[in-house]
Amino acid sequence: MTRIGAALDLRFGKDTLHFIDFLYSNGFDHIEIRKDNDYVYGTVDSALLGQVLSEYDFTISYHAPSREFNLGSVNERVRQSCVAQVIRIGEYLQEVGAKAWVNIHAGHVPRAYHENVIAKAEANMTRSLDEIRSVYEGLDTGLLVENDSFEDGLIKFGLYPEAILDILDQYPSFGMTFDIGHAHHSGVPPERFIELLGHRIKALHLHDNNGTHDEHLAPGRGSVDFEGVLCQLDFCSTYVLEMKTLPDVISGREFIESLGLMKWQKKTFKSKVVT
Repeated sequence: MTRIGAALDLRFGKDTLHFIDFLYSNGFDHIEIRKDNDYVYGTVDSALLGQVLSEYDFTISYHAPSREFNLGSVNERVRQSCVAQVIRIGEYLQEVGAKAWVNIHAGHVPRAYHENVIAKAEANMTRSLDEIRSVYEGLDTGLLVENDSFEDGLIKFGLYPEAILDILDQYPSFGMTFDIGHAHHSGVPPERFIELLGHRIKALHLHDNNGTHDEHLAPGRGSVDFEGVLCQLDFCSTYVLEMKTLPDVISGREFIESLGLMKWQKKTFKSKVVT
């Protein structure tokens, strides 16, 4: 069966437990937490979170911080901090005791920098992934590499499917989170990701755009062909909406559900009111 969830965004003004309650009351059964949110509202006690996830029949994923984060940073202190954060998230989810994974972006470097700097950044990305793998091999937590979105002036090491494939070939225990909106905005046909990565795609990030900016619109409000893409991904069991507003979380789910492609049964639950 397919699970559908949403990512907790700092624009929502909600902590983890209240967002789980919001999702549950609207028929979702997965939560993705952006680590940035924990830095504002605090990290939920692992035993309590495990209990809540079990009670709600939820699965969980984490997203490494979105800002001030770069596994390919040439600043060694920054790089070490980023690696340590990914490791600690994985250990925390192990303590929670739920089926879980962590999403990361591979790293980036300004395109205008000298070739020596670019080479150093790419080498640092590999060094970071080596260090992360060495710890995750002893954890049940999964590690998924997400495809980046195009950004003018930056080389992003996870932009193209060939780059993601190279990473996964080097780190076979890792999987991929396929961000359909990022692929569309970056001008990379989704079919290229599906053909090259196939069943190594373990989760999907869903949001829409019109092909020019990474807008994170609700599905159905841009030009992404969700029906054409999702029908090729029937093996993928977790969909995560990445929205900017709570109403878009609801409308996004309604649109995806209307396509009739998900292997799930619509659920409507009353809030349990987490306190």
